[in-house]
Amino acid sequence: MLTKELLGDFSKFEKKIFALNDFLYKNPELGYEEVKSHKEITKLISNNISSAKIKKVSEMPTAFTGLINKKGGNQKTISICIEYDALPGVGQACGHNIISSIGIGAFYLLSKKIDKLSDAIQIVGCPAEEILPLSFPNGGGGGKIKLLEKEVFKDNKAVLMIHPATRNEVDPLMVAVKQIDVEFIGKAAHASGSPYIGKNALDAQVLAYNSISALRQQLLPTEKVHGIITNGGESANIIPDYTRSSWMMRAQKTSGLKVLEKKILNCFKSAASATGCKVNFIEGNGTYENLVTDGKLAEIFMDYSKELGIDMKTNKHFDQSKNGSTDFGNISKKFPSLHAFLAIVPDDGSVVNHQPEFAHATITNEAKIAIRNGSVLLASTILKLQD
Repeated sequence: MLTKELLGDFSKFEKKIFALNDFLYKNPELGYEEVKSHKEITKLISNNISSAKIKKVSEMPTAFTGLINKKGGNQKTISICIEYDALPGVGQACGHNIISSIGIGAFYLLSKKIDKLSDAIQIVGCPAEEILPLSFPNGGGGGKIKLLEKEVFKDNKAVLMIHPATRNEVDPLMVAVKQIDVEFIGKAAHASGSPYIGKNALDAQVLAYNSISALRQQLLPTEKVHGIITNGGESANIIPDYTRSSWMMRAQKTSGLKVLEKKILNCFKSAASATGCKVNFIEGNGTYENLVTDGKLAEIFMDYSKELGIDMKTNKHFDQSKNGSTDFGNISKKFPSLHAFLAIVPDDGSVVNHQPEFAHATITNEAKIAIRNGSVLLASTILKLQD
């Protein structure tokens, strides 16, 4: 049985993979700043997969590609995406260390099956999946959008990855998201002596925030809007003449997101009109498209999940109002794709992604089991795709 054979191969490499997973947990880095992560990951690949050709990606210092079994001609490529950026304050609370560990594990397993490969296999180091406020010098996310623009996935036959989660799900309905930062420009004045001279940019942000809160009652369960005020003024005795906030808008599909965006922008425009402030919209690094899962890839993945004793479900079994977003969705609109979930915590609401507790869960025994199984599932699915 293929999965049993791959599990045997993985056992020879697992200590190094688990050590990498721990390193990424202990050394969290924000998007486009994953210098230590990039170095450790590429070193592990180079030292253990001698045939892998590691290449840099122009103008993206923390991105890379690694290629095995490249023979030229009309040969197709299958890519494995990995992520390794962390979240501010809570570190690897989305489990990107596990994503890297699984992807590298699968890449290693496939390197041991070169004689079974007709396609070239590419591992793609994808920085900055998390969307950070644009007030950050490295804000905006969209690493895979940039990689697509640089044609890193050109002529791909399929693109795959696995994300840790609270459930085992082969085809999650990851929703579309767009980021904007919003600036209000008002007029400063003494807050007690001459407040009537000022134009309060903080009032504008608060009005917009409350307008969006009121709008939420009329949104679909799959539509989400969430934001923070990143600059609320300088001193309580000065009417704020400048404020800034960072927002994300989500909808089930990209088409619905455009409709939602218009409603949200109207909240900001109305607040500007009410306070006499000017409003300025700053867009992020592109819209994250909704995820589309390839049926053939999902079927193969499900079959091998059964071999490993994993109760893999489809999206029909879950509440799809609780999904997040990913720039892998942009890839899935262009190439046959799979972005499956593997559970590392129970699906009971006690621990969820983006909590410190989830970050800790990425280095537990359950996480090691997910890394082992995930590596085998990706490798076996890719081997099944060979001509």
